[in-house]
Parts: sequence; structure tokens; C-alpha cells
Amino acid sequence: MKSFSIFFGLLALFVIHALPGTVVAEEPLPAHELDEVSITATRIERKTAEVPASVVVVGEEAIQETPMTNIKEAIRGIPGVLIDSPNRGYDSRIIIRGAGLKARYGVRDIMVLLDGVPITDPDGLTRLDFIDTQLIDQVEVVKGPNSTLWGANAAGGVINMSTKSPFEREGGVAKVGVGDYETRNYHLSYSDNIAETVYYTLSGSRRESENSWRRWNEFETNQASLQGAMMLNDGSTLESYFGYTNADIQLPGKLNEDQFEKYEMTGEAPETDGPWQYSGRYSDIFFVNAKYTKEVGPWEFKPVLYLNKWTHEHPITGRINDADTNTFGADLQVNRDHRLAGMEGILTFGATGRWDDQETEYYRYADFATTPGGRITEVLSDRRGDLIETQDRQVDLYGFYVQESLRPTDRWIVDMGLRYDEIQMDITGTRTEEYSYSRGMYIAAEDPDDVRKNFNGFSPRIGATFKFTDWLNLYCNFSQGFQTPTEGEVSDNPDLNPVTIQNYEIGLKTRTRSWVIDSAVYYSPVEDEVVQVIGPGGDSQYANSGETLKRGFEFSGAWYAPWEALEGLEFGAGYSYTNYTFEDFTEPVRVGFGVVNMDRSGNTLPFIPAHQYSFYGRYRHASGITFKLETFSWGSYYVDNANTEKYGGYDFATNAFIGYEKAPFQISLNVDNLFDQYYAVEVEKDTQGVKRYTPAAPRTFLVRLAYNF
Repeated sequence: MKSFSIFFGLLALFVIHALPGTVVAEEPLPAHELDEVSITATRIERKTAEVPASVVVVGEEAIQETPMTNIKEAIRGIPGVLIDSPNRGYDSRIIIRGAGLKARYGVRDIMVLLDGVPITDPDGLTRLDFIDTQLIDQVEVVKGPNSTLWGANAAGGVINMSTKSPFEREGGVAKVGVGDYETRNYHLSYSDNIAETVYYTLSGSRRESENSWRRWNEFETNQASLQGAMMLNDGSTLESYFGYTNADIQLPGKLNEDQFEKYEMTGEAPETDGPWQYSGRYSDIFFVNAKYTKEVGPWEFKPVLYLNKWTHEHPITGRINDADTNTFGADLQVNRDHRLAGMEGILTFGATGRWDDQETEYYRYADFATTPGGRITEVLSDRRGDLIETQDRQVDLYGFYVQESLRPTDRWIVDMGLRYDEIQMDITGTRTEEYSYSRGMYIAAEDPDDVRKNFNGFSPRIGATFKFTDWLNLYCNFSQGFQTPTEGEVSDNPDLNPVTIQNYEIGLKTRTRSWVIDSAVYYSPVEDEVVQVIGPGGDSQYANSGETLKRGFEFSGAWYAPWEALEGLEFGAGYSYTNYTFEDFTEPVRVGFGVVNMDRSGNTLPFIPAHQYSFYGRYRHASGITFKLETFSWGSYYVDNANTEKYGGYDFATNAFIGYEKAPFQISLNVDNLFDQYYAVEVEKDTQGVKRYTPAAPRTFLVRLAYNF
């Protein structure tokens, strides 16, 4: 109740300042011309300064300065966002304000969109295999719970990756990239129109790298897509997307302490820890969607349909998964311009349905070495052995939402919304064998119990933005998110409860000719957070924490030289402070053949550093030359839930970019980890005290050439 009082007290303070005669007149300053437009936070177009939430939009110019081999290169350095990748492939781990921490692979607890279309499964798992990052020209990140508009499993935030519509493209572009470790990137796209109302974009991409600084670290992906757009006679539009991806990635294991010490001396990791040396993910994906927009007087209708067919083979610890997944979704959004009690307003409401069906077969490994007692010591290949388990999973999601956006005065914007979601899970299967972590071998097993779960919850949200001066906006919001366990987590622990996260946030946003500043303070109590418990051998189990408390501060700022002589010069910085603690949590720890519940209440969440910094400097000369230097620092963090030890993080990991553009050509050089630092991007410690390290890539470079025609 105290936090509610603080929040509404601040809201009342904003109202007092908005009363006539209480605001001191300021000399108006024009907003910075580069203030981006957000379309994700409120589902309607609005400048980021007017959004009552923490929103970052990474625009086309910034993206062009990165190789965009994965999403990491676009959003790293954003305060509150932790992202890294063990290689140059599409495999990225993303954490926003602590959400996504539990993920073993893929992205969890964060809604991910492609051109506004959800690519997140109904249970909250997102795979980034099929995103052609060469087509992306903008990425928007909304931090904190946004379940009111985007549904359950957006409790951590929303990431929307946007490509240019065929309406906005003309001609073609060919790109070639060549780097060390046999890295090659190729991309070709062409846009044109048929008659005056039908437009299309054809594209193809290939990326590959041996990444030989680590064992078993290669990847390659081939992608093709067709985007269509049609302007109909009544002014409505129909846009469609059809994409195919073949993606193969080897997933290197973690390093033990001796192996990491060798890496720190040489920058190479020819060995990995443990018997499971051939993990990977080999996928074929089809993704299809269609979006229709029609205006009728004050009404706007925006239905969306989409289908994702994903098949993959996934060797992991103890078994090889062969899955066939089909996800179908539909969303109807309706907007209506209106007036309410003399106030301008936009009413947004709609309904969502997503249906996911997955059939999986699990195989034992065919080739492995054992001790005389039968314990597996080393897997010799990723060849399949006998079928040991089958599983059918079905997850359905239904949601309804409504939001009212009002402008009481020219200084105020108020958003109020509510959403209801229901998620149904049905998991059945058969099993003849399983891998025993305690015995280190395959043993006979009985069929698993059928699991049927039903989760439902409401997600309210209220936010307000107050225009204090022409260049300074203040905002506050309260929101509540609803997060379900994934179907895989429910299979392992059917007793898991859904997560409820509340967020109280205040912030300020400055836009002038020379400055763009965003800052936020948030307070987020979480009930029943799903926590990863790392057991012996890296075996992950999941348990609910009774209560977790997340508190933080975020700041980002950019300065643009206002003088003509230094036009194109800019500097920027980002900082985040976090204090995330288990308020009530007992961790199940395996002791011998039993389990003991250890009290972790009061401990800090692992992996999340208290301090995170980033700095950059960029200079764009009128001649077409661009220089950019950026550096990242990641503070120390605990490596386990027990808080027995900290890892020191890293300081000033630096990347450099130099490019030259003279139509129709562009040439550039990217160097990552410029000073060749050897550090760990993640360190974990299991409940038996064994540490494992994920090493950062050494210095790498990529030369790119683009030709526009």
C-alpha cells in the first residue's frame, strides 16, 4: 500500500504543476529533430518523449553502423538491457530489467515482434532463428511490464523489430561482408511495383562463420523472403510477408576453471567442459503473415493473421530433440478517435488468439564413451540413437484488451488500460528411458504424467505524461504484468505458478537541439518469479520464488554539437543501477539422493550487475566519412542464488566503426573487442559449487561493401 501511495502522490504532484499559473514560463527550445516515433508502447504512433514509459528506439542510421549479424548489435548498451551472444550467429540471450534471466536458450519473459506481429510463442518462448537482420531498419525496446496491450508473457518488456514496407522501398541493394574466422555475409534485395498500387520486395541472405576460436562453434543460415503491399481503391492497405529460413548453429559448451584460465592467456578455447560436446540447433522455419488496415470515419481497423512452422533437431544434455511446431495467431486492433468530456482521445481495443501445437521425439545419443560402471564420460557425435520419449504439447492463448488515451490539456497525456488473458496447456507423452544426472547414464523410465494447466490474469496499466516545458516531459506509470511458465518448465515442474509483476515508475525526458536525455526510477515487486536452479552437471530445474523485489535507476543521454563547424559530432552515455533481491525464496538443493530446501531470502539475484555503463562517440562528416567508438562496462555480480561468490565483470569492452558513403556505394569496417580483452560474458555456479564460464569472443573484424541500384 505504501508504494501505491507514493505513486499516486507523485501523480497528484504532476496535476498540481499542470494547474494554470503554476508553471514558470521557459524560453521555448525546439525538440531535437531526431526524436523517434514509438508505435509499440501504446499501439499508436507517438513521439517517445510523450510516452509514459521507458522506451528506446534505435533508428536506421545507428543500425547501418553495425554488421547486424544478430539483434545484439542493435540494442547492446541500452540501460536495463543485458544482451550477449557466444558467437556471431543469431543465438542471443536477452534480459530486460531481470526478465529473461532463467532462459536456457531462446528469449523468455519478453514479447518480441516483427513489424508489429508477435513471434513469441503463447507460452513466452521466442526463437530468433528466422529473423533476417539484414532487413531490419529500426528496433524499439519498451522496458517493464507491457502486458496490457501485448498480452501475457510481455511482463519483462517488448522488442519490436521493424523492416521497411515495400511502400517505402525503391530499387535494390547488394551487400557483401568478409571477416576473420571465415566469416561471410551476403545479402540481396530488390523492390519494385506492379502498376501503381501493388508493391513488393524480394530478398535473400546468407551468413556463415567458423568461429574457430572455440570448439564446435560454427553457424550458417540461408534466408529468403517476399514482402507484398497493396493499396486498395478505398484507401485501405494490405501487407503480407512470406519467409523461409534454414539455420544451423553449433552450441559450444561452457568452460571449467582450468579451461577458462587457459582462455584468459590465449583468447582461444579448444576444449569445453562436460561430456555433452555436440549441442546444436538445426532448423527449418516458415513464417507467414498478413496485415490489413482500413479507416472508416473515426474508426481504424487493423486485423493481423500469422503462421509460424518450425522444425528443428536440437542435441542437448542427455538427449536429442526432434520437434515439429506449428503456431497460428490472430489479432484484431480497433482504434477510434473521439472526444470525452471535451478531451481529445483515442480508444484502442481488441482481441488476440494464439494457438501452438508441438510434437517432439527424444532420442538417446548413439555414440558415447563410458566408465566400466556405465557412467557417460564423453559423447562422440551428435548421431541419433534409439527413440526414448515422445511428447505432444498444445498451448492456447486468448486475450482481450482496452486502452483509453486522453489529452486533458495540451500539456497532459493520460493512458489507462486493462487486459485479460487465459492460457491453456495440455502436455501428454510416452517414455521408455531417461538420462539420470545422478548416475550419469540412461535408465529405464515410466511414462510421464499428463499435465493440464490453466492460467489466467488481469493486466492493468495507467500512465501519464506531463509537458513541464517545451523541452522537458515528466511521466509516471503503474503497470502489472502476467507471466506464465513455459511448457518446457511446466513439463519439468507441473506445480509452477504464474508470475505477477507490478511496476511503479517515474521518469523524465529531455529533447532540445543539442540534448536527448531519458531517465527512470522504478520499483517492481514480483510474486512467484520462476527461478532457475542449476544442479550438478548443469542440470536446470525451476522453482517459484515467493517474492522478489526489483529496484533500479536508468539514464541515457546524447549530446549533438550545435555548431556548424562540428556538425555531425555527437557523444552519448548510458548507465543503470539495479538492486534485485529475493524477499522470500527457498532453493531446492540436491544433497545425496535427497533434496534440501535452502533459505535464500535477502540474497541478490545472480548475473545481474549492480552497475552497467556504456559510452560512445560518433562523427559524421559531410564528405561521407563516419567514425564511431563505443565501450561497455559490466559490473560485478553473484554467480549463484546462494551468493557465495562474485565475478568481477568487465570494463571498457570497446568496438570501433569506420565507414565511407558515396552513392551508390558504402564501405565500412567493424572491429569488435578492439583491445582484445579476454573475459567471461557469463559465469554460473551450481548448487555443488562447480563454476562454469561462457567466454567472450576475442577481437574480430568485418569489412562490408554495399551497392544500391
